[in-house]
Amino acid sequence: MVLVGIEAKMLTSAQERHLSCLDCLARATKRLRIFSSVFIVCSLIFSSAIYLNSGTLQFNQVQLVHTIYNRTTTQLVGTRRLVECAPVQRIVFLKTHKTAGTSIGTILQRYGYTRNLSFAIPAKNTPVFDCCRYFKRSDVFMYKEQKSELGGDGGETNTFDMLTNHAVYLRPEMDAIVPDALYITSVRDPVDQFESAFVYFDIANQAEIAKVKNPIATFFTNPQHYKQKISYGGRQVQNGQLYDLGLSTEHFLDPFYVKYKIRQLDNEFDLVFVKEYFDESLILMKKLFCWGIDDILYIPKRIANFRFNISENLRETIRKWNHADVLLYEHFNRTLWRKIEEYGAEFWQELDAFRRRIVDVTSLCEAGSQIIKDNVHHMNIIRLGNKTNFCRNLLRMDGEYTALIRKRMQVKEWKNTQRNTSISDLNSKQQTEKGNLNSTKSKLSTNNSPISDTMNGKRITRVRKKIFKKIVKKIKKPVTKAVRKP
Repeated sequence: MVLVGIEAKMLTSAQERHLSCLDCLARATKRLRIFSSVFIVCSLIFSSAIYLNSGTLQFNQVQLVHTIYNRTTTQLVGTRRLVECAPVQRIVFLKTHKTAGTSIGTILQRYGYTRNLSFAIPAKNTPVFDCCRYFKRSDVFMYKEQKSELGGDGGETNTFDMLTNHAVYLRPEMDAIVPDALYITSVRDPVDQFESAFVYFDIANQAEIAKVKNPIATFFTNPQHYKQKISYGGRQVQNGQLYDLGLSTEHFLDPFYVKYKIRQLDNEFDLVFVKEYFDESLILMKKLFCWGIDDILYIPKRIANFRFNISENLRETIRKWNHADVLLYEHFNRTLWRKIEEYGAEFWQELDAFRRRIVDVTSLCEAGSQIIKDNVHHMNIIRLGNKTNFCRNLLRMDGEYTALIRKRMQVKEWKNTQRNTSISDLNSKQQTEKGNLNSTKSKLSTNNSPISDTMNGKRITRVRKKIFKKIVKKIKKPVTKAVRKP
């Protein structure tokens, strides 16, 4: 019994020592964790201060500390994204008609042109692709597709960084030209978009109703009749936005196809601008592309100087006529505001700073500018007063950028052709010289061959005999004299 009691006491004391050791280890581990956390926070604050002073990183230290302590995966990923953010340079902008597409297109083209990025532009000398059918990769300027080893198509194609001109959406063909790209587009209130297209494409003259008091009201007295008379821009008269985004005209009145197409576009596009909230959309694009404020600057270039008198009844008629576009617009308008809400409170600070920057740049670049009336499209166009490259790039239209890009591509292609020709000529010269050298070696080897020796056997034999006699004479001469001397 005594032994058992002693063993029990020994076990109890050993367990107590073991537990005390575990407590010490736990306290040490906890202190180490606290120390390491404090060290990491201090290090990151110090490094962020250095970055902030150098102007290469723009985020709040308090937010950084908050993110470190808040150990959720989303916030850590978000912080990592902020630190490792790289500008996006593979972009497809599906430019729809009369939805602020020119303003967005020029922003993208300016960014790409000043950074020497490549563009998929129309093969024909126009700023638009064929808008009467789906986009095809063969419509692209300087498109080249290598033939596969088995013959026919199927080889690798040359790719580009951006696509920004008017085209009818077809995802597989666009992915082949601009792979791994982010996709954006724009929508507008269907009533305003219809009115703008009606004026821009001169629908009233084409439908022969230009002289009436209100051509739009007259058009809707018999829209199917007047629609048949329209050739230029006729596809923009009804649901033009969804048509540009790839919905066939035969499905305009089918609710299933319309809703399915809208869901498909929601999945495939990374951002959809809403024209009525253009600046807000630009801030979202800036964050999506990891660009700076100066990268999204713009100056309004064309301002409509004519509007029809559209009553509420007429407005409702236009909405019914463009019902598919109404569903499209309402969906992406809700999507835009959801993304703004997810952005957070700093969105409005960035928007305010961006608008102040727009005012400053506009006053700088429009000093001394002239306004020219475009009576064909009923618009006022700004002619540049400030001739600096900065302002000139801001005020260029998408058509001007397309012409500059085309010229740059032609010059680059010409230089590549000249270089390839020079290399080809040099290789040809080297091959010729190598061939001549091989021919000479062949002739020499032919002259020293056994056949040649056989053909000239007599001559070689005579030469050898003469040489042999001379050698023998030189050897025998001293011996002969030595023998005759006594």
